[in-house]
Amino acid sequence: MRPMPPALLRATRLLAGLLAAWLLAAAWPAGAADALPGVQTVDAAVFDAPGRAPERVALPDTWAHRSVDRGTPGRYRFGFELAKVPQESLALTFTRLSSHHQVYVNDALVAGHAQGPRESNPGVPVPTLISVPPSFLRAGHNTVVVEVRYVMRAGLSQVNVGPMSALRQDHQRYLLSRVALPQALNLGAAALALFMMLIWWLRRSEVALGSFGALVLLGSVRNYSYFLDTAVTSARASDWIFYTANVASAVLLGVFAQAFAGVRWPRYTRALLAALVVLPALGAWAAWHGELQVVRGYTYPLMLAACMPVLWLCGRRAWSHGGWSAAGQALGIGAMLAAVGHDYAMQTANWLPITHGFWIPYVMPLTLGLFSLALLHRMVKAMGEVEALNTELEARVATRTRQLEQANAAKTRFLASASHDLRQPLVTIGLLVGLVKDSSESARMRQMMDRVDEAVGAMEGLLTGLLDLSQLDSGTVQAHRAAVRVADLFDAIELHEQPAAALKGLRLRLRPTPAVIESDPVMLDRIVRNLVSNAVKYTERGGVLVAARRRGDKVRIEIHDTGIGISEEHRQAVFQEFVQLDNPQRERSRGMGLGLAIVQRTAAMLGHEIGLRSQPGRGSCFWVEVPAAQRAPSAAPAQQPVPRLQGRRVLLVEDDPTVREAMVARLQSWGAQVYPCTSLADLRRWLAQAGDLRLDLLLSDYRLPDGDGLQVLAEVRARFGAVRALVVTGDTGPEELGRLHEAGVQVLHKPFRGDALLQALQA
Repeated sequence: MRPMPPALLRATRLLAGLLAAWLLAAAWPAGAADALPGVQTVDAAVFDAPGRAPERVALPDTWAHRSVDRGTPGRYRFGFELAKVPQESLALTFTRLSSHHQVYVNDALVAGHAQGPRESNPGVPVPTLISVPPSFLRAGHNTVVVEVRYVMRAGLSQVNVGPMSALRQDHQRYLLSRVALPQALNLGAAALALFMMLIWWLRRSEVALGSFGALVLLGSVRNYSYFLDTAVTSARASDWIFYTANVASAVLLGVFAQAFAGVRWPRYTRALLAALVVLPALGAWAAWHGELQVVRGYTYPLMLAACMPVLWLCGRRAWSHGGWSAAGQALGIGAMLAAVGHDYAMQTANWLPITHGFWIPYVMPLTLGLFSLALLHRMVKAMGEVEALNTELEARVATRTRQLEQANAAKTRFLASASHDLRQPLVTIGLLVGLVKDSSESARMRQMMDRVDEAVGAMEGLLTGLLDLSQLDSGTVQAHRAAVRVADLFDAIELHEQPAAALKGLRLRLRPTPAVIESDPVMLDRIVRNLVSNAVKYTERGGVLVAARRRGDKVRIEIHDTGIGISEEHRQAVFQEFVQLDNPQRERSRGMGLGLAIVQRTAAMLGHEIGLRSQPGRGSCFWVEVPAAQRAPSAAPAQQPVPRLQGRRVLLVEDDPTVREAMVARLQSWGAQVYPCTSLADLRRWLAQAGDLRLDLLLSDYRLPDGDGLQVLAEVRARFGAVRALVVTGDTGPEELGRLHEAGVQVLHKPFRGDALLQALQA
């Protein structure tokens, strides 16, 4: 068990000490005032009541000890001596006097009313100070008559007689400690109990906290009312309310003890709930017939006995958990039960003198304080555990992040290596297929080459998609924003995608728009082109509509289709790599499931929002929101047709013999004069023999057996000056791509077709 913090431990010990000290102090009944100058203490009086002969009794006097009916009026007569009539008022102080009384001094009424108290406003014993003006006094013997009427706890305390200046302060101290203090304690306890019940309301598993809060709230209201000298209801109603509150307190204590100890006693719980129903009903009947005191005498001992298992449960909890917290809480519950027993003996059984006060108004707030400290300890412990868990979670997340980064780096290295090895033969196949198609005159041969070309195109698409993803992950791609006419973007997409739509019998419509947006033209073209291509692939009938609409300071480009649609549970998955819906056979015509992944990452890099609306069976709408441009783009200069490579001198550095031979054949078919080299060492030998040769273009593979394309470029430019160069590569690793990007050299990624190579060389 985690130890309690030192501050909470000290506070728990302090409250436990206060509780023990109060129990010891409260065990002594209230006595006379301290010895004060000129103060007399009256400890005997003559008592008479209807039907009883006058008798001399000692004060304090408790009627129940003398079998006096508490419902009858009583009269006390006593006297005191004065050497002379004082100049100031005299004071009579009672620690216990009925709230309905008449006090006569020398046959003159000095306090109370001439009429007797009504039963609807019952008299209860309360501390009282009575002022006697000097005009009512005389030198020598003075007689005092006190007439009282009670409904319970009848009797009279000792009486202090002395100057008002001497007794007022003493009486106020008594009121502060015996009335104001318990009232304040119970008001504070009620507020804290409401807080506990709020915690239980928000966290229903805290049954112990909620039941104890309800117990304290009910007890605090009842305890506060003990010190009121007036009643808001009739005597019978007040008696029944107090009786019902005590029954409910016993039931709540039993419920709390089970939850506190972590046990369930079904029979005990059912007995408590039955008592909560039966006893208030029995009390209501008894109160109506004036017999509630009799019912109390029988049922209160039974309720106290029913609370005895609470001691065992709380002790079991303290023993099993150990520590000051559990021990303090168990001590508090034990003190509460002891206080309940004391108050029963004082108020109901009348076994104790009338000067005894209630214990429970003091013990309950102190016990609540112990529970509050335990709750605070739990909160501090929980906060510490949360901090520890957060630290552990952060460490695990950091470890997992490192593992993911390592796995991602390994994946990137694998893709870079595997794609390079795959691209080499693919480049050869692509170049040779194009060469065969251009030189073949047989229709059957062309048909066969078309199928080979289709297969090569599928592989090129897969590798190109992997390269795009690798570039986006590596961070080597940088956006170059500019103003873009959406109409120009639509024209280019229509030119590229219209044949595929027409081949499937679909209608591809791109709605004209004057909108101008701010984005990277190449990346935005890739996003929209992928979305349109995807819509065409997954639409079998109907058509595809591409439109743009202004939305505030943004333009939303929407691609609507009448395809199969996407269900709700798949709308996030479609943006992941290699995810294809409704393509179980992995048909090449529908791609490899990389298009939407590229779309999402490219849009994220540009800061464009993408979205999807879809209804299965009726179609989908993908959209991308792009900021609107502040001004239109300037008109681009007219492009002049670029001739082929006729007469150009091209230096080719390629280590793979098949690729080298295919590229030599292709370059020569375009009219170029080619100087092939196989490695960096072979290049150096060729440079030593080149003489005054003029070089137009450099075409080099990036990965060479004894160097790389950047070293080739450096040596060639050192020999020939600023020669235009093109580096071809199949690498997808972020480090290699980053080096090429930083060098500012034009790059052509493998695999590529002959027309792509020609276009790159012409550029």
